[in-house]
Amino acid sequence: MAALEGSADDLPPPYLGDPHGLHWAAYRSGAVVDDSTEAEDFTVEGTRLRVMWDEGAGPLWSDDGLLPDDAEWLKRALGLSDSLIADLLGWLHDMDTAQRHHQSPPSLDERAEHLAGRVQAEVGPRFKVRYQR
Repeated sequence: MAALEGSADDLPPPYLGDPHGLHWAAYRSGAVVDDSTEAEDFTVEGTRLRVMWDEGAGPLWSDDGLLPDDAEWLKRALGLSDSLIADLLGWLHDMDTAQRHHQSPPSLDERAEHLAGRVQAEVGPRFKVRYQR
């Protein structure tokens, strides 16, 4: 059991062999290690956006398909406000709940129409926004 115990100082070096002679290293000698992840793409293709629910997906879709529902992504890619993003995600949650109970209250469609108008106001003329039932 004692062999499994130890501190970070007890870790083996990141190479096998003599570091001053022949050896194998877990990294390329002299190379710069880039730990950053691949840059996230905030590009939205096309000219149309739809507020739309689909099982397990939504609330925004572009000409290319479903857009991420991550708040930070929606802010950076589309410039949406925090309050609009919260309302879109709230509507999505309510739609999921209604569909699970086999309901389709007209108030959810009215909310979606209103949300589409708010999205249109925030994205401006770059996109044509509509609600798709």
